[in-house]
Order: sequence, then structure tokens, then C-alpha cells
Amino acid sequence: MTINYQLTNSDFLEYQLYTSSKSELHKKRRFRSRIIVPIIYVLFGLYLANKNGDNGIGIVFAGIGILWFVFYPMYSKRRYKKHFQKHVEENYKNRINKPVKIDFDENFVNAKDFTSESKINGTELKELIETKEHFFIKLTTDLSLIVPKHSIENQTEFKKRVTELGAEYVDELNWKWK
Repeated sequence: MTINYQLTNSDFLEYQLYTSSKSELHKKRRFRSRIIVPIIYVLFGLYLANKNGDNGIGIVFAGIGILWFVFYPMYSKRRYKKHFQKHVEENYKNRINKPVKIDFDENFVNAKDFTSESKINGTELKELIETKEHFFIKLTTDLSLIVPKHSIENQTEFKKRVTELGAEYVDELNWKWK
């Protein structure tokens, strides 16, 4: 089975967003930012209200903290997406719209793009992750091959072939960047 395709900015962006959403480090950062900032606002507001004897300032700071807690997920979603868009434009600019060829042999995956050629042992395939628009073939080294679904004629055969080589199938069809 041979697959020929070209990767676009949106292919790389979706991969970056997907890996970020699964990263424990990124999850912790986003969680901390959502929780710590409102706590600081509330504590600062309480401090000022106590110091000045004016509850109004405490209420204002508590309100800002609550608004931060409620609206931070939307802000964070946009901020991370914008960050990854810049990252893709800067770091993958030479790989955009260049031909990629993946060929599946009996025990190997041969991946070739305009700069390199790799022969990957089938035992090195860790996971086949399926999202709405892409397949990500994750290797044991945590590198991944990005394969847009529209470039695969027979997706059932593709999944069967990759899982036969040893990759575990991961269904992420409902995954969405949040």
C-alpha cells in the first residue's frame, strides 16, 4: 500500500493542537493559570478591603477573579492556537505543500519526503490515532507521521495494515480542540 500526499499548515496545526491537548504539562499549565489568577485577585481584593475598610474594592477584585475563571478557557484556546499557528509557520515552512510518500511493506514503513527517506520497522509503530480529519502514526520515539484522511483511498485497509504492523488503534474521532 502506497500513499502520496502533501501536508498543509492546517495538517501540522491540528497535529500540534492534538499533542498539546494530550500533554500533561500543557494541561497543568492551563489548569494552574485558570485557578491561580482568580485566587490571587480574590486574596488581593480581601487584603485591600480589610486594609481600607472598603468592601467595594474586594467585590471588584473578586468579580475580576470570577470573570477570569469563567472566560479563561476561551482565551486560552485562542492563545494556544495562535501560538501553534506561528510555530507551524516558522518551523514547518519548508515542509508545507511538499510531496510525501508512505509505503507499507511486509514488516516496514518507508516514509519519504523532499529531504529525507526513513525505513521504520513495524515494531516501532506505537499507536494509530484517528481524528476527524487525520491519522497520526505515533512511533515509540514519540515522533509521528501525519496522514490526512482525504489522501487515503481505502481507510479500512489502511487501519488494518498499520495495526497489523503492531500499532494500537486509538479512536479520537470526537476529539476537538478546547
